[in-house]
Amino acid sequence: MAPEIGVKECYARDSIGSMLQSTRFLTITTVTQRNPDPFDDALEDLRVSGAVLFHEAYLAPWAIAVPEEARLRELLMVGNDVRIVVFHYVRDDSFDLQVESGAVLPIRTGEVVICPGRGGHLLSRGSGVVSAPFDAILRGKGPLRVAPGTPGSTELICGFFYVRAAPLNPLLAALPPAVRVATDDAAASPILSSTATMLAHEIGRGAFGSYTVARLLEVFCAEAIRAYRRTGGIEHPGWFKGLADPRIAEAIRQIHAEPAREWTVPALASTAALSASRFAARFRETTGQSVMAYVAAWRANLACRMLRETDLQLGEIADRIGYESLPAFSRAFKAQLGQSPTAWRNDDVGERQRLPL
Repeated sequence: MAPEIGVKECYARDSIGSMLQSTRFLTITTVTQRNPDPFDDALEDLRVSGAVLFHEAYLAPWAIAVPEEARLRELLMVGNDVRIVVFHYVRDDSFDLQVESGAVLPIRTGEVVICPGRGGHLLSRGSGVVSAPFDAILRGKGPLRVAPGTPGSTELICGFFYVRAAPLNPLLAALPPAVRVATDDAAASPILSSTATMLAHEIGRGAFGSYTVARLLEVFCAEAIRAYRRTGGIEHPGWFKGLADPRIAEAIRQIHAEPAREWTVPALASTAALSASRFAARFRETTGQSVMAYVAAWRANLACRMLRETDLQLGEIADRIGYESLPAFSRAFKAQLGQSPTAWRNDDVGERQRLPL
């Protein structure tokens, strides 16, 4: 009997093109929202879609080596304008995750680990076994598969989130190489818990490519990140910690609400009810960057989105994000992305043309 994974892998490949095509026609993040929530604003900007690659149970010892993102891009035939973020959801038992830095994280029943880092990682249970390369898994080879529920086996649902984010999205930048959250704590994360249950039910009945699974994966990703934001995301300086500070969060909200406004440190400090000096110091302490650096990065992020998804002239884009002239916009954009807006748009068009249809 042919292994099921071959069918699932074909679905994943065939569906990538249609999923990415559909995201091209989504309305861009509105630049003039009146009261945006910065977290939801950045989450919307990610344009997340997803695919389940396999649902298997493995009997220890076993190990699977997931390659770096560049290799995954080759295997799944995805262009460089799309980020591939791997996830592993443990339905039963556990496994150890070793990330590129060498740190080992135990992933337990009911937990999902999302790996937004661009490096590879290793999944394993037990010792003394050679790791199976990921392309072998795609060909239906690898660790011994057993029926879910077999004593001593680890039941996994593994797949990918496809992220069409502009390169300066603050939410994506704030995530560590591995994001681990519990999905079975209904009191702490009721939406995540319910979504995980529904996703497992749909996958369990073999509905890998259903409309319901596609939508559930989007919510699954969003709520897992939201859960991380409330816990590990505020332990160190960064964007999530900034959002946890009411005064800094208000300033960030204002930046997202009116990116074209002529923002200054004193003007943003007034929205946070702080002196300019205290506000500037507090913003840097919580987020790890200066407030004006954040303004410039978010404007460039919006510009990337408009360059990718609209036919707006460069001068109009410059005006919409707060630059008085095209040269000023071009200088600011190049400082952030390392190339001019025109070059960035042309490169991105080329990548889109190479995507599978």
